[in-house]
Amino acid sequence: MIKILLVDDEVLAMEYIQHMYNWEEHGFCIVGCASSGKKALELYEVHRPQVVISDIKMIGMDGLELAMRLKKTNPNIIVILLSAYKDFDYAKQGIQYGVDSYLVKHELDETVLVQELKKVKGLLIKNDKKEKIYQKYFMNQLIYNADIDTLDRSNLSNRVFLIMLHRNYSFEKGAFRELPLNVDEMEPVHRVIEDTLDQTIFYVADVKITSNNWIVLYRIENEVSKYKVNTLIEEKSKRICDTLKKNAGSGINILYSHEIKLDEISTVFRKMSRQIRKSMFWKRDKVYSLYRLNEITTEEMVVFTEEISELERTVYKENQECEHMIRYLFEMVSGPEDKLESCKELIQLLERTITGIEKREGIHRKIYRDNIFKVQEIQSYYIDCYIDVHTKIHENTSKKYSNIVLEMMRFIRKNYKKEMNLEMMGGVFQMNGVYLGQVFKKEVGVTFLKYLTNCRIDEAKRLLESGKYNISEVTEAVGYKTSQYFSQVFMRNVGMKPQEYKRWNEKR
Repeated sequence: MIKILLVDDEVLAMEYIQHMYNWEEHGFCIVGCASSGKKALELYEVHRPQVVISDIKMIGMDGLELAMRLKKTNPNIIVILLSAYKDFDYAKQGIQYGVDSYLVKHELDETVLVQELKKVKGLLIKNDKKEKIYQKYFMNQLIYNADIDTLDRSNLSNRVFLIMLHRNYSFEKGAFRELPLNVDEMEPVHRVIEDTLDQTIFYVADVKITSNNWIVLYRIENEVSKYKVNTLIEEKSKRICDTLKKNAGSGINILYSHEIKLDEISTVFRKMSRQIRKSMFWKRDKVYSLYRLNEITTEEMVVFTEEISELERTVYKENQECEHMIRYLFEMVSGPEDKLESCKELIQLLERTITGIEKREGIHRKIYRDNIFKVQEIQSYYIDCYIDVHTKIHENTSKKYSNIVLEMMRFIRKNYKKEMNLEMMGGVFQMNGVYLGQVFKKEVGVTFLKYLTNCRIDEAKRLLESGKYNISEVTEAVGYKTSQYFSQVFMRNVGMKPQEYKRWNEKR
């Protein structure tokens, strides 16, 4: 809606104009009516209308002086003066003040008003495009630490603060998808962003930083306590967050600074940009103060090799331990110092591991969820996925295999790093080793040795895919004595050497 302020010291004349036209139907909204120039200036500070329609002759401050003051505050405001025939020459003086148009009062009717407002819309669209271009330049200069002395700071004070609007990445089966945040397309949101709050918080400018991040600059007027200012900043942030959630959906976070000086804008913006990257650890649709978050420090990567191997083994165990194991893994990356890169690495490992199990066992998880944004939600998703796969494996294996073969399979998956043969298996299960081998092949379809090799190769592939281990380390981790022999076995089963597989995986 285009906001209009009406000004006339003749109440009946103002009411006539107010009811002459269906303003809202045509995209206009009368935000105030003032009976004097002084009152008009007060209402302008509250509502920040784009258009002022004012009588030229008023007691006290006349329309020309009002136009001059408004244009000084906001050069882009459109001022339309209403004049009588005898005042028209006088009205021409308004040219020097930037008055946009004149209408003769006694000729004013709906047709004339409609024509004039069409011109106003065209002019506002043109000005809006120019303003957006300058605003982007203006904000980029401020936040990227350019020389602010070269900027037009007529709408600024040295008391400002920043609010960052952020739309979280959507998580879908191991990957994150960027969701655009187009604030310009959401009029209710922009209206809340630009609204003045308590005659203290005033909108200055905003700019899109990335497809899902928006930064807004506000100035602070009036002498109020630090507590009052911080309370108003938080209230403004919550209003934006609530409106954004209604118009853009869930998965929103707002990050705000406290009061800062102009020369601190760039430094604070960089801090906000670093912190917003960790929004996946925050709560949904909440506002956060920059100064209540821990300082970003250099992250020490967490290594999950043993834990992931253990998790894979728990999938095949009779007792359900997947949930406890996954919670433990996420505890390693969450806490007082959230580890973003380690968390992303963990998610990749969890997805890769469960995908490998599904492929190997010929099963598919049924757990698919939309609207996942946060670490706790991702944790719950993988708990359900692993439990689902665990259940299916045990349902399938209990139907397909005898108890002794199931026990052998579990033993192999748990101990594949150790030296193993049928004679040793016979000692473990107190049965003839040759007989065990025959039973195993009959039920599983492959020999004991082939099954052992498959377990080792699957683990080797996972370790190579992580990119953290050389061939010698992988050889030892999966139970082979020499890299040469491991490479031969790997080549026979995968179709390429371990080094080739590692390079191939890095290029994917």
